[in-house]
Amino acid sequence: MAKKRRKSDNEPEEDYEFRPPEFDEKEFIRKEMGETRSVIFTVAYAVVLGAVAGLLSAADRAFMGPAFLIAIAGMVSLKWVYPMFKIDSKAFQKRNWLGNIGTFFFTFLAIWILLLNQPFADFAQPTVKDVTVWVDRPGNITAIDYKFASAQGVYQWTARYGEKLDQVIRANESYHLNLTAKIADNKGLKNPLISVNDMDYASMTFEGKNRWGYEMNATSLTTTGGLNIRISAEDESGNQYVLIISPTIPVAA
Repeated sequence: MAKKRRKSDNEPEEDYEFRPPEFDEKEFIRKEMGETRSVIFTVAYAVVLGAVAGLLSAADRAFMGPAFLIAIAGMVSLKWVYPMFKIDSKAFQKRNWLGNIGTFFFTFLAIWILLLNQPFADFAQPTVKDVTVWVDRPGNITAIDYKFASAQGVYQWTARYGEKLDQVIRANESYHLNLTAKIADNKGLKNPLISVNDMDYASMTFEGKNRWGYEMNATSLTTTGGLNIRISAEDESGNQYVLIISPTIPVAA
């Protein structure tokens, strides 16, 4: 059996010198410039495709689905589009691809959403709320409000000053009604229309501060039919909202 060589005390120790790998400055700069160019191009590419999707969606809501497919196609196509614009992606690592795909998606989404809102597009319906029937009758003026009753969980008519609801309106020529509502839109509201007891729609009159009204005499009402109201609001973009108010307001003889 061979004996282990014993190190002599006088034997000099081997010196170890750490030598870092050579730093290729030109290659590093080339790689960083390539990654920067790819990010800039990805943002520009996403802006263009996002604008196309936004314009399609603004033209017709039916294009919302195909518009989203443009985002998917854009992310998938990056691998083939980069070489077309002389962007070298061969050295890309997983983090580079994930970063660029994420940059594309969120930039695309921001542009798409921007073009789906004012002032570029209008998909919001008008709002109709705070409906009130003012009753001008001999002796005084009172009101009936259409409010949400939290206890019952439904909207209902409520006499404002604690009167009995079935005694506020009478089918009498001395009773005059003003049917009002707060109607608003984010852009270009057309003249709202109102239908009383399923009759043809009539135009409402602007009263200021987004409130519109319609005046009528109570002689056209009946005790059996009561007062039934339907309000239609439309904006210049074609968005429409119809408020069908239920229940009806009872009418006394």
